[in-house]
Amino acid sequence: MTTPLYLPDSYLKEMEAKIIGVVKEADQKWQLILDKTVFYPHGGGQSSDQGFLSTDHWKGKVSKVLQKEDQLIHYVEGTEPPPLGTLVKGMIDWNRRYLHMRLHSAGHIVDFALYLLGLSPAPLLPIKGDHGKKPVIYYQGMVEKDFREALEHKSNELVSQNLSFSTRFASFEELAKEAIYLQPGLPKNKPLRLLTLQGVGSVADGGTQVLRTTEVGKISILPLEKEEGMTLIHYRFMI
Repeated sequence: MTTPLYLPDSYLKEMEAKIIGVVKEADQKWQLILDKTVFYPHGGGQSSDQGFLSTDHWKGKVSKVLQKEDQLIHYVEGTEPPPLGTLVKGMIDWNRRYLHMRLHSAGHIVDFALYLLGLSPAPLLPIKGDHGKKPVIYYQGMVEKDFREALEHKSNELVSQNLSFSTRFASFEELAKEAIYLQPGLPKNKPLRLLTLQGVGSVADGGTQVLRTTEVGKISILPLEKEEGMTLIHYRFMI
């Protein structure tokens, strides 16, 4: 089992971990499993971390990280890695990680703003989010009025208030009791947390987040997209 160091501390950039699994994928490509990691795996709408693993005599580039069961697999490019039991140092690409943290937290700010406007979780039920190059949140349901301007205003109001984000690990029962809503298909193979926005409410979350809303910056809501009973809310912010 790999201990996810990024969950209790999204700002952790480096680590030292032990190699507990090595699989050759192709020439100069390897899959490494560590006993703990600071690298966030692709999932929950958030892109995987990238960076490097190294020892005094070896260095490999981490191109992506995926989660399979309770193991986090680091896809590494480089020469043959050290044997099992070797301690390696890991360092994430912090600029990439922090951008993804801001994108992820911005999505939650938009969602909390929609909740404050009385539009979520009904009549618009959050289904999933994609916090990548073209960030979008998918909602089941539709609303006749165009609420784009009101949503953008409320989102930036939350940003300007410099509200805090906080997290704590929670059981599924606690999530069901305390969260504003539960997303369908919550993963069973990864730790879940309760993400709370100061003075607003809580939702389930398993990704990396910023500490305060002002870190996100000004949010823009793009034209609303509606299709087959779904509402897609695209957003962006100034990088």
